[in-house]
Amino acid sequence: MSEKRSRFSFASAENQIFVILVLAFFVLLVGSTVYQVAQNSTVEERAKSIDTAKTIAIRLLSLDRMRPEEMQGFVETISSCNYGYNLTNEPYAPPSETTVTNDIQRFIVTSLETTSDFMSLGKSMDDISVANATFAEKDFAFAQCDPGELDFPNNGIVISIRLKTGEWLNLSLPERKFEFGSESIYSAMWIGLFFLLVGMVALFFIRRLTRPLSDLTKAVSRFGTNLEVEEVKENGPADIRHAIGRFNAMQRDVRDEVKRRTQMLASVGHDIRTPLTALRVKAELIENDEAREEIIASIEKMERITASALDYVRGESRSEPKQYVDLRALIESECSEFEELGKKVRFKGEDNLHYHCRPIALARAIRNLIDNAIKYSGSADVDLVKGDEYVQIRVLDEGSGIPDDQIADVFDPFTRLSEARESEQGGLGLGLAIAKAIVDGHDGVLKLEPNEPKGLIAVVQLPFGHRQPA
Repeated sequence: MSEKRSRFSFASAENQIFVILVLAFFVLLVGSTVYQVAQNSTVEERAKSIDTAKTIAIRLLSLDRMRPEEMQGFVETISSCNYGYNLTNEPYAPPSETTVTNDIQRFIVTSLETTSDFMSLGKSMDDISVANATFAEKDFAFAQCDPGELDFPNNGIVISIRLKTGEWLNLSLPERKFEFGSESIYSAMWIGLFFLLVGMVALFFIRRLTRPLSDLTKAVSRFGTNLEVEEVKENGPADIRHAIGRFNAMQRDVRDEVKRRTQMLASVGHDIRTPLTALRVKAELIENDEAREEIIASIEKMERITASALDYVRGESRSEPKQYVDLRALIESECSEFEELGKKVRFKGEDNLHYHCRPIALARAIRNLIDNAIKYSGSADVDLVKGDEYVQIRVLDEGSGIPDDQIADVFDPFTRLSEARESEQGGLGLGLAIAKAIVDGHDGVLKLEPNEPKGLIAVVQLPFGHRQPA
């Protein structure tokens, strides 16, 4: 479940790059739309543009080279829906003499006078007429327009230019309505198709680049949880291959070091037991009762220290294989053992909660927490609570509690608090350290909270990453 969730998580590099590609696609579409909107200039802007001035000049140069009988056919040929032409003996319409039309007139004349290729036309203000006009569908070349492309009657502008023959060439500039027509839709479709193709190719290479990193992440997670050494194949870019190689070497070194330390402590524990047993036998022969009891008590303490140290090492060790267990049954079993010894332990929790764990280690952690609660308060309440993503095991006592500024210290090995809390029944300072090592090995969290009005709550929070399906 956790692997499936992480695969589709936004936190992964692959998914973040994919989201960036998708966002880039939308930015591209928005940019294309903005461009099309920007291209939809008003009829006044089209009339007062260098493109319109150049178009007029080119048409004039062509007409000046033609015989009169050829002009009409040429004008009909070059006419289109948005740029229609016709020839008349007078300007198409009287000049409008507005600020806008006068600016257009001056702009066209200036453009023709300042462009070297068109200076030979020699047009002045008297040769140019600009008028506002209302077009009908039968005027100019509007019959060539697609249905619905223009609205009629249409308010536009007509630019009339005097030819050498004395006739006037009239250019119609209709007012266009902006809409996403078929061309816009086809353009968006082609952009989308092109981006999809590029995106699929990009995702293919992204996955090739990120797969070694994903394999490394999974191996790190497995090693952190189980200390299981699994060589990761060195693939991908050079820096990732180098990181994988260093990780492979590191996990081998860590495994060997843990193994050496465990074997060393086990050997020490085994070797110490022999002289301690011999000392105990000799101590039994001492006639002085007080001296004999003090020596035997010291020997027993040394045995407890040795046993606790080995328990701590076993708590850190993660060699025990994981398996699915009924968590309620496991906790109930530990509680029952304390009850059989006459201790006050109360338990309540969820039924049929199967969990993937190291049962022997987890039972030891729970046993240590219950034992601590009984030592310092005389009883323990144990709760098993199931959440959406975590399962909590709570061990509550009503003892003297722990000051807030000392809670972080109690998890350190061989750390003991005040004499008042420890007294003669205090431990060696390894119970909580062992429990924390075991919980950490399950990717869980062990924390201590105050129990109101007094006492302490030990909370074990374990993730549901490996919950057995119902």
